Amino acid sequence: MQLSGAANANLGRATLSGAAQVGNSALAAMRQLGNGMLATQGNTPGQVSLAGRSEIKPGDSRLWVQALNNASSFDQPQGQKAFGQNTRGVVMGVDWALDDEWRMGLLGGKSLSKHKGDRFEGDLDSWHVGTYAVHQSGPLALRLGAVHSQHYGKTQRNVEFGGYKDRLTGDYGANSQQVFGELGYNLGSGSLSAEPFANLGYQRYSRKGYTEKGGEAALKADAQTQDNFSTTLGLRTASIKYMDNKMSLAPRLSAGWKHMYGPIDSTSTQTHQVTGSTYNTKGIAQDRDSLVVEAGLDLNLSARHSIGVNYNGEVGNNSRTHGLMGQWKMRF
Repeated sequence: MQLSGAANANLGRATLSGAAQVGNSALAAMRQLGNGMLATQGNTPGQVSLAGRSEIKPGDSRLWVQALNNASSFDQPQGQKAFGQNTRGVVMGVDWALDDEWRMGLLGGKSLSKHKGDRFEGDLDSWHVGTYAVHQSGPLALRLGAVHSQHYGKTQRNVEFGGYKDRLTGDYGANSQQVFGELGYNLGSGSLSAEPFANLGYQRYSRKGYTEKGGEAALKADAQTQDNFSTTLGLRTASIKYMDNKMSLAPRLSAGWKHMYGPIDSTSTQTHQVTGSTYNTKGIAQDRDSLVVEAGLDLNLSARHSIGVNYNGEVGNNSRTHGLMGQWKMRF
């Protein structure tokens, strides 16, 4: 098991888990255009539109910043520690209204990830860039987005058995893409909102081959590629409470069922540089079905400024992911 470098096969799964939070950031920003967009109605500044209308004039713009903190744990075969990843970063976006129904935006971000497994550690430096658009027509919302990420990773494996010890290091480059579309229909009115939604997503990961440095146990890893489609069906709710100081609180809660299509296993082929032996190792299997949940709270300071916190989680038979985002939004 140690000689085969099995942990290297888990890099794709762990990388996609961390990068998915960037797409979640874009979706969270778009959802707040319909269910949490700051507007001024009457003489009440900071009021939130929950009736499926953004009430934003063409030319209006918005800037948002989100801080990311995400952790995932993936079950391993019996006798091995769970493989984990922890990602921290920041995502910034700007969007503007094209007309009364369409809005378009751009985003960019930076994140750092830590990967840890059985006798394995890794660091991942990632850059993200993407675009998104939302179409709001009455209670019907269509949200679209695409994100490209560039990853630069380092690995460290420790091999130790029968008096033999080796410390192996590697450097690799990878990229990932995610594309998503979501359709929601707002059934709420006034200060309450209930939105059934359907989401279609696609994720792809591609890693270049690389050669480890170290002693006789060093491996040459072939390139690795994996991709999947997924659908998520769920219900999202939101409400708003006005305070005496003309500020408002807007809590949100959603739950959904996510289903993955296509192969859910990932494999990696690696060659021992001294003996020429080839190892075909299987990585962490993705969950075919999982529960996705989200909860958030926005404090609307005025008609132009708000701060908030958002939690998102995904729980399946083989893995558990938990993410926390803090955000600030300014309309101008």
